[in-house]
Parts: sequence; C-alpha cells; structure tokens
Amino acid sequence: MDKQMEKEIEGVFNDYMKERNFVPDYAKFLAKENPEFLVKWFDTRRVFRGKGALPEKFKELLLMTNNAMRLSEIGVGMHMQTAMEMGATKQEILEAAMCVWLIGGMPSMNICLRSLMKLLKEER
Repeated sequence: MDKQMEKEIEGVFNDYMKERNFVPDYAKFLAKENPEFLVKWFDTRRVFRGKGALPEKFKELLLMTNNAMRLSEIGVGMHMQTAMEMGATKQEILEAAMCVWLIGGMPSMNICLRSLMKLLKEER
C-alpha cells in the first residue's frame, strides 16, 4: 500500500474513532483487502452524513430506525448514541422508536427501547 493510501486509511480510522470510539472489524478487513474501496465508500458516506437540509441528529435517528427494521441491535445502539451526542433528546428517540413500530412491529421497537434503556443506564 502506498503512503497516500495509508494516510487516507488513517483518516477513515480517525473518523471512526471520533464517531464510535472504535474502528469496526469490517473497516479493518477492507483496509487490508481492498483499501481503495474503503476510502471511496467512506468518502461517499461522509457526503450524506454531513451537514445538509436535515439536521445531523435526524439523519442519525433515520439510520437508527433503519437498523431497527433490519433487527440490528448493534447498529441501533451506535446510531442512537451518535444521535444523542448530536443533541437528540430521549423524547425524540422514543418518538422515532414508536414510528418504527408502525412498519417493523414490536421486535423493531423493542430493539430501540432496549438500546435506549442501556444508554440511559450507562449515563448514570
């Protein structure tokens, strides 16, 4: 891997650390197996995750509910925590969880509620 690609991968990893306090295993794997894909994918991700018409906390709430629909507890927790760090309130998260119930049913809503209870317990 050339020096420029190493620098770009380091930037991706630094952004993950700022967002999540860890680098996901899939990012580490892609960094070794296909670093160019990881860098280009992450650049695309930065475009829709950055500032725009929707406040970033709402984008995180949308990502949270999409993960709930996919029954991804890890994704729900990560996006919920990021939404809270961006200013989402407990009431906004609860409302988003109630909205996901309409399409995803109780399993999707329960994932959101469990994640919220866990985050609130950790804050205490």
